[in-house]
Amino acid sequence: MEFLTNNAEGGGYILEALVAWPFKRKYERVKLAVQAEMRSPSKNYPYRGRTVTVGEGGCYIEVVETLEPSATVEVVLWLNGEKVLAKAEVASVDRHIGNGVKFVHMKREDSEKLKAFLKAASQSTVAAVQADSAVPVFEVTRFTPASA
Repeated sequence: MEFLTNNAEGGGYILEALVAWPFKRKYERVKLAVQAEMRSPSKNYPYRGRTVTVGEGGCYIEVVETLEPSATVEVVLWLNGEKVLAKAEVASVDRHIGNGVKFVHMKREDSEKLKAFLKAASQSTVAAVQADSAVPVFEVTRFTPASA
């Protein structure tokens, strides 16, 4: 099912699709936009982008230059100015849009930072939905952002 919505900020329209993930995830994902990097051993530069969803088990990162599934990468997430590092594996690819990554290993301190951030983000998002006048602390994005 697809919807055509008006993009008031940049003019034009955004085509959005309702996507149903057919698999049960081990960890719930939260729709959050945070700065992210993927570092591949085969490239000498990081793939920089931002997340669409983040969870304890992985995230989806919007990047123009995507990697193939099963590629091993280091993921850096910037959560409130703090660096969180994880070893990960590319789980999915949407060419020139982004990669879904599964966290394979993360230091305990980074895992705890991520858990605390996700808990605060979930509470903030719920509070923002309950009170229309509340300004959420975390930026929440749609699956398909407007592109210029």
